[in-house]
Amino acid sequence: MDQIMDYLEPACQEIFEIPGFTERMAAIRERVRPGLGALSRRLAEELEKGGEPVFPHVASHMRRRVNPPNETWLALGPGKRGYKAFGHMGVFIGRGGCSVRFVVKDEAVAARERLGRFLQEDAGARKWFSREKELRDFGAVHGSGEIGPVFSREIGETGERLVRLKSASLDIGWPVAFETTVDDIVERVERLMPLYRAANGS
Repeated sequence: MDQIMDYLEPACQEIFEIPGFTERMAAIRERVRPGLGALSRRLAEELEKGGEPVFPHVASHMRRRVNPPNETWLALGPGKRGYKAFGHMGVFIGRGGCSVRFVVKDEAVAARERLGRFLQEDAGARKWFSREKELRDFGAVHGSGEIGPVFSREIGETGERLVRLKSASLDIGWPVAFETTVDDIVERVERLMPLYRAANGS
């Protein structure tokens, strides 16, 4: 079975140490984005076999002009044209290595509020978080490309915050090795499906 390293060279995390904006962006475009594109299509195919159609997207960082990104990613979401307005899953590459995560951004208003109500009101949410004890809180490191601390927030309070605060977001998941197989990534993505479905109303 193919592994992440079959698509991405392990040394690609060193790209995020390149100091200049132009130089780092060029390296991301040349050495990371093609592999993420191929991996995203592969993951979408596997998930579709399980009955969950998702659309793959690779981050372009088009809004950036000065500060180079500390990580880049592929996203899997329910929208053909983009992913930021939805809760989405993804594989992220940054200074800390590789991770598989679920993200709902503050700008995804409807998804953020749906997820917040799910975390506040649904007993299944508490049960899900009680099972997933190794989750990391990548929101705590604010896009630094580093591995976040263990997720330890109270679930109901997290849900209330997502509903109430326009600036609230959620970014959680697991660090994974470059030797991780595509099957293992699919398994982790499928574990995130309760949050994905709750956020996207499916």
